Amino acid sequence: MLVGFSSLVAASASCSSSDVDETPDGSSSSDGGEESSDGDADAADVPDVEVVTDAGARPDALVDAAPLPITCSSPPCAVALTTVLGNQRGDEGYCAVLSDGTVACWGTNSLGQLGNGDASGTNSALPARVPGLSGITAIDHTCAVGNDGDVWCWSKGPFLQDEASSVTVQTTPVRLPLPGPAKKVAASQLVACAILRDESVVCWGSNDSLQVDPDFTKRGNMAPRTIDLPAGVKEIALGAATFAVYGDGKIMSWGADPGVGRETPLNPDGWPSAVPLGHVTMLDSIDQESCAVANGVGWCWGAPDPSGPPFSWDDPWGRALPIAVDTPEPITRIATTASFMGRESNNRQFYEKHRWCATSVSGAVYCLGLNNAGQAGDGTKEFALAPVRVAGLPAPAAEVKILPYSTCALLTNGKVYCWGSNSTGQLGAGLPKGSVLVPAEVKLP
Repeated sequence: MLVGFSSLVAASASCSSSDVDETPDGSSSSDGGEESSDGDADAADVPDVEVVTDAGARPDALVDAAPLPITCSSPPCAVALTTVLGNQRGDEGYCAVLSDGTVACWGTNSLGQLGNGDASGTNSALPARVPGLSGITAIDHTCAVGNDGDVWCWSKGPFLQDEASSVTVQTTPVRLPLPGPAKKVAASQLVACAILRDESVVCWGSNDSLQVDPDFTKRGNMAPRTIDLPAGVKEIALGAATFAVYGDGKIMSWGADPGVGRETPLNPDGWPSAVPLGHVTMLDSIDQESCAVANGVGWCWGAPDPSGPPFSWDDPWGRALPIAVDTPEPITRIATTASFMGRESNNRQFYEKHRWCATSVSGAVYCLGLNNAGQAGDGTKEFALAPVRVAGLPAPAAEVKILPYSTCALLTNGKVYCWGSNSTGQLGAGLPKGSVLVPAEVKLP
């Protein structure tokens, strides 16, 4: 029987939302605030908070949670992987940055996610390069950064093409007129942010959750605005809240609550403030759901889970703060989905709970939750009540990305394998519609 790594690390820490920001060993907030490895002392300006990631562990028990390196075994190879954002539940697809700096996408094209100029909504079960993109160094959903600092976006989002920050659908990549060259970009269908090369962070789009400006009177769409943050932001993640990840492992958040992952009297809370996690190496967010890797442990938070049916929300803040997830070994990457409430043909309500998958330090992939299409990867369609190890991957995994009904992993040899539903061609293997229980290799162009 597998013993969960997070259970060992956080054995003495309660995972309830009422005390998740306490450290039972009495450690101070400085436990999560070492200077970053690249010497970026500016990140120390992030306010200290009581962190939970070292609970139950020795102070020096730091885990190397860096993703496993990718070495291209035989082209074509991928070096980065992301999901696309759909028009509705079940619209699924993925994009990969290839080793030659181009981008290939596959799956749904309901909102121009393939970037090929086709406005008919025709899906593709095989990846194809997105025309006009080269020298790409970073990607998030359907926004990419080139080696010249230009940001290119396609599909649906606040792409600055007509009135300030209004949402448009672009079937081919468009260059965003940002105030300077960028290093990283993060985007939802309503809000986007970029880390510029001058180290500033700019955001634009809908301000309904105060993700662009903390002023409650400024709602609707907004043009790019510099966010008041301490220097040193290395990564940005976007859902219903925005997260800035620093080189020293601290994170700050602002936006919707539940969503921001910290205690706040405001909803939404547009003032960037520290989240009670330390040693954070990556974070994934979609809608109100977020998961982070902190010192090799996965932590997730977001909207409450209902009881029922009939469904009711007894504790709206039950998952508002980070809660450790159980994994058999330390992890390097984690990905999550949003929950969904729908109705069957007989008008009966149903609830599909958020799920997560993670890559481990050994290169294994573990998944928890919804498995009606085999997306958990254990060869069955049985709901994964505990983390199950994905079977059939031919090499260790460096990255995992998930959607409600499918999962894709980028392996250390540069190949991508996917499993689960193929209803929109999201497995990228040229297979017919249906479910695939064994990982299938994506046919990269």
